[in-house]
Amino acid sequence: MIKSSYTLFSVFGIPVKADFSLLILAVLMISSFGDPIYGLSAGLLLLISVLLHELGHSLAAMAFGCRVRDITLMMIGGCASMLSMPRKAWQEFIMAFAGPLVSLLLGIFSWALITVGPALFHRGFIGFMCWWCMTLNLTLFFFNLIPAFPMDGGRILRAFLQQFFMTRLKATWIASRIGRGVAILMALGVVFSFLTGKFGGYTLIRLLIAYTIYQSAEREYQMVLMEEGYDNKNPFSRFGFPFFGRTTRMPPPDDGQAYVSPPPYDRGHGTRVDVFKD
Repeated sequence: MIKSSYTLFSVFGIPVKADFSLLILAVLMISSFGDPIYGLSAGLLLLISVLLHELGHSLAAMAFGCRVRDITLMMIGGCASMLSMPRKAWQEFIMAFAGPLVSLLLGIFSWALITVGPALFHRGFIGFMCWWCMTLNLTLFFFNLIPAFPMDGGRILRAFLQQFFMTRLKATWIASRIGRGVAILMALGVVFSFLTGKFGGYTLIRLLIAYTIYQSAEREYQMVLMEEGYDNKNPFSRFGFPFFGRTTRMPPPDDGQAYVSPPPYDRGHGTRVDVFKD
């Protein structure tokens, strides 16, 4: 029987799994770079960068007593599956920012190798890998700080609102509506690319990201509703346009799992939170 993911190894006691969709990513990378060696090497560096990003989230969560079940690497990013999440706003802020911070440090380190390092890091295959590592990780850093809940930036926004201005429920409602708005803009960008003849494999990934953000933003809000003891008569459900989720359905049952990832992933049997596209 073919499984959807396979365990590769463990790091800090956390199993790391590879999703079957990585085969599609390998094909896209080879076609993009036009060379199997460069394409596969760039894809491997992408997975390493995403893994380190997810480890940033995971280790920060573990420092606050949370349990991490595993990390799964997928075509459109990584997913750290947690059995519990930080409950305090400042803890969630640190956990959400830890992933982008790792990406930023990797990008700065690669930039330093290119600018002040030996000539070895300026040319040829090694120079290409340094340039790709810098570009990739700086992109991961800025992209994941977009306030599209439940991505990293959206979680940072919710934690900030909760810490200083409002309840967790209302902060989640605001962050989730902003997240859905950003997802719609991303989808419109894909439509524009299609109309201008620039629709390709990575454009399809952008569409998948927009879809998962749109879906998981509402499910995150539903989960908080359930945690706070509200039913479908919750007053916050009256606000917003219909496509932002004006009517609130009862949340699905939770199995005690939470997912932190860049990018976010649709919640199937748990709460899948916030790199990519991480």
